[in-house]
Amino acid sequence: MAIDRTSDQFLLDAYSGQGGFANGAYLIPHPRETTEKLARRKELAVYPNFSRKIVNVMMGFLWKQTPTRESDELYSKFATNADGAGGKLDTLLSSYQRLAMILGTVYVIVDKPKTQGQTRADQAMPYMALRLKSQLVAETKDAAGTWTSVTFSELDGKETRYRTYTTTGWRLSKEQDGSDVIEQGEYSIGRVPVVRLHIAKPLNPTDSAAQSFFYDLAGLNWDLYNARSEMRELFRAQTFAILALPVADDNERQRLKDMTISTENALTYNPAGGGEPKFLAPPPDPVQLYMEQIANTVTDIYRVANLEFVGGVQQSGVALSFHFQECNSTLGDMAENCEAAEVEIAGLVYAWQDKQFTGNIAYPKDFNLSDLQTAINIAMDSVTLGMGPEFDKAIKKRLAKQILANDTAPSTMTAIDKDIDAQGDTYGDRIAQQAGQ
Repeated sequence: MAIDRTSDQFLLDAYSGQGGFANGAYLIPHPRETTEKLARRKELAVYPNFSRKIVNVMMGFLWKQTPTRESDELYSKFATNADGAGGKLDTLLSSYQRLAMILGTVYVIVDKPKTQGQTRADQAMPYMALRLKSQLVAETKDAAGTWTSVTFSELDGKETRYRTYTTTGWRLSKEQDGSDVIEQGEYSIGRVPVVRLHIAKPLNPTDSAAQSFFYDLAGLNWDLYNARSEMRELFRAQTFAILALPVADDNERQRLKDMTISTENALTYNPAGGGEPKFLAPPPDPVQLYMEQIANTVTDIYRVANLEFVGGVQQSGVALSFHFQECNSTLGDMAENCEAAEVEIAGLVYAWQDKQFTGNIAYPKDFNLSDLQTAINIAMDSVTLGMGPEFDKAIKKRLAKQILANDTAPSTMTAIDKDIDAQGDTYGDRIAQQAGQ
């Protein structure tokens, strides 16, 4: 079986440890390896999933603090039920970003239910739906690289259907070219209602997909998977030493032919007749080479992920600082791309309601200050520097978001923000009062 390491399925399997990593299909046979030996290797193969561990740790950093959103009640309502099935916006976006980290890019459709209520209060809210790169089957763009149409494949039972979005409407058809239409509709939002969520900026800004952050990790982990399997086979084939018995003639060799040797038996021998029995052990060099290769591959995995500071090698303070800044920069770029995607999503949510989004969305992009106590100290110092009332309010809102994290409903956070705004410049007022005494 040819292994396509660029496919969505391989990358998803590398993250989950399922598919060919679970059944051994991703093992590469040796040129003269027998079917029986390969089957045994498949049964014993173990996938050491460093890749998933790294992705999960980085996602933990990215979503340790939730984004700051300044918006009205419409977007707050959308954020509590962003997929139309009760899914919260932060939960969905974090799962979408995880997939983008693995695949490079995912596509978020912002649609609106076809059935609407009779009054404005009954109007259904827009919702998000996810599509993967493997489902993007056709697209057209204008000279600036903006989509004028995009077509995704989707399954209806066992049948493949094709859903196309243009700047003026949508259609569901049985054929990829749009023929044999099942249903269709129109809208007036002025653009294709699909957002590209990249994990990194594409090499060409007009490209519809970015390079997967996970691709190199998956390839190295696949190499590690095969190396460990091959080393395990060496252990099975060479671990047990062979007992060598000196024999004086053919008669003695024939007499020892059916002898069974174990730890529960004793063996007598005549030193004068042929020497002392001994065990012949295989050389350790092949196994040691494999162990060195495995250790180097693990180091490469961390290096590719910009996580050199995680490894066990002792590094100078300067080196640690450099590597952490490199990792911090990578995480910051990921956060910036997700922020840009959410701003687009918000614009579509409001467009579906014949409105314009005028709020603000900001994702944390600096991951150095993970210690909350340090953040509080810096915030307090910033306030005492007299940066002004608006700066003071912004600091308080950020601290409230850090402290409460994901445990607080958006409506509660909105109420807290209003309380902070209502307080005014408490510190500045106190300073002014003292100065006038």
